Amino acid sequence: MFSSPAPNATHLAFALAPLPPEFVQRVRATRRDDFGRAVEVSFARGGEPIRDQLRRAAPGERLMLCSYQAVALPSPFAEIGPIYISADAPAPDTGAFLNAVPMDYFNRTFAVRAYDADDCIVESALVEPAAAAEKFRVLLARPDAAYLHARFGGHGCFAARINRTATASHGAVREQPFGDGI
Repeated sequence: MFSSPAPNATHLAFALAPLPPEFVQRVRATRRDDFGRAVEVSFARGGEPIRDQLRRAAPGERLMLCSYQAVALPSPFAEIGPIYISADAPAPDTGAFLNAVPMDYFNRTFAVRAYDADDCIVESALVEPAAAAEKFRVLLARPDAAYLHARFGGHGCFAARINRTATASHGAVREQPFGDGI
């Protein structure tokens, strides 16, 4: 079930993707998640992971707790889980997440899962934040890996999607889209 990665993993580019802005805007506007449930608005104690920002909350920051489904049906790996989003912050500069792992966001051991084009897990591993970039490259180099998900170790909640990126001829990195179901 697990194959060896392609040999060019060290040169592979990746991008962490915050939650889709359409999802965040819809939840903020309706105060409901995609399952019709009311979201909870609260003030951060500090340190809560904010999925639309890929950073930790500051004490007193307004947060929304809602449900999110990172893998769509009919995948057997479709699951719904709780996430925090910012109640107010604008969308982040996604360029900051190219080939970089935000160490304040991933501040302890976490799980990374590689998914294929059918949204099925093909490999998973626990990773330390300092080793995450290399692990992302190795997993994304697998020919059967379409994308990755990072999950926080303690509660197992969705943390971020990681996409393989393509380098344009002028040297800029272009992120691949989220795709269906995310």
